[in-house]
Amino acid sequence: MLPLCGELGVSVNELLAGRRVEETEYKEQAEANMMDLVRQNQENKKRMALSVICGSVTVVAVVALVIIASYLPLPVAARLAVLALALLTAVAGIGGAAVLDAGAGWFQCPACGALFVPTMAEYVKGHHTFTRRKLTCPECGKRGMCRHRVVF
Repeated sequence: MLPLCGELGVSVNELLAGRRVEETEYKEQAEANMMDLVRQNQENKKRMALSVICGSVTVVAVVALVIIASYLPLPVAARLAVLALALLTAVAGIGGAAVLDAGAGWFQCPACGALFVPTMAEYVKGHHTFTRRKLTCPECGKRGMCRHRVVF
């Protein structure tokens, strides 16, 4: 943000506020901007925690349904229905976790350091590790393993 502020001739406080800030209200606006950042960071942490919880509950539910379908003496139709339910549970749970994870924070480009939020399509298509995802940076256009940043 500092290079952008330098180019625009504004302070970081004015950039975050989206307007010119008078000297008399500068401190008040700085505190409001800081509170917004803290609130946004807390919301991102909540989304990330919910994503992990959603993924964990999904794994447990799917494993339980597969075990039920495998070991209980069920008719073939019931066994197939339980397996279909396991598949639907997996799709819904993983989809929910992905939506929460994609909306939690930003990704940082390894080439230029820019922070960005990918589209859902790009998020889903990019292969990943626990903390990185292969994405294309909208700033520099390079594709790389972008680090997931939950807090600003």
